[in-house]
Amino acid sequence: MKREDDRPGGATVSFLDVIACAFGAIVLLVLILPIGQLGVLADSEPENVDYSQLVLQDQTLESEIDALAREIEQNRELLSRLGEQSSDRDARTTQVRNTIASTSAELNRLESRTVATESAIETLRSRAQDAISTTASEYAGIPVDSEYVVFVIDTSLSMRSIWYQVTEEVEGVLSLYPEMKGFQILSDEGGYLYRTFRKRWLDDSPQLRQRALSRLKTWRAFSTSSPAKGIKVALRDLYDPQKKIALFIFGDDFSGSEDLDEYIRSIDQVVSAANVAEGTLRIHAFGFENDPGLTWSPLRFSVLMHELTQRHGGAFLALPLAERQLQRPPS
Repeated sequence: MKREDDRPGGATVSFLDVIACAFGAIVLLVLILPIGQLGVLADSEPENVDYSQLVLQDQTLESEIDALAREIEQNRELLSRLGEQSSDRDARTTQVRNTIASTSAELNRLESRTVATESAIETLRSRAQDAISTTASEYAGIPVDSEYVVFVIDTSLSMRSIWYQVTEEVEGVLSLYPEMKGFQILSDEGGYLYRTFRKRWLDDSPQLRQRALSRLKTWRAFSTSSPAKGIKVALRDLYDPQKKIALFIFGDDFSGSEDLDEYIRSIDQVVSAANVAEGTLRIHAFGFENDPGLTWSPLRFSVLMHELTQRHGGAFLALPLAERQLQRPPS
């Protein structure tokens, strides 16, 4: 009786299994060990194992060298771009430097012109100061160095016919004293424009000036066309030796019957009675040309005021008739 292991072909199958396993082992050796010459060298000499490692390291280094070469190329490209940017910056820097140089030259030119202009301005300022100094002490022959101004105005019928011109001249005189301390307005008879301010100065201000001028335009006061009384009242009520006063007489005629020399002496007596200190009082006069049919003696007024103003440090101005139709006195 035969066993199954003794059947034909059993030994053949076992041999093939052995061969397959051996071939697999060889394949594994080929995959694990260096191929070609390295494998031979490795099998022939033990030191070749270290050489194979060096070869592998060399390959690794070559890869790193390639990477470094690529990095160097990239850096070169970057440097090239940076160089272009640096050239641009250099060009801009040169442009800025040129602009600065041009601006500095222009600034120097302007400074030179400024120096010349300042010199011219200083010359003009010096001339203006000289003119101002002259104007501060005298205007149209009228010294304007007083601190207080009082008007003695003829309010007669003839003056009423040119009252617009009278008020304009009062305003003009006030404008000559931009920094005075006080003023007053009286009639030739000694009546005050503001009765409540008798014997007192009106404190100067732009507002009060305007109110006084507005009131003056409609002012009515009795008049005899003889300013002696108005002068006497002004000196008696307002004169102070501690103040510099300018007295302005406005009129168009003189109706007094006395001799002119006698009249002048009477004014001198008034001034003397007020104990007027030298240099503290100036008397000025404005003579208005008017319709001869309305005035008594404009020539006598002119002669009288000319003499009076010369005696008391003032000036006399003869004003022509304004080129307007004469206004009738307001009722």
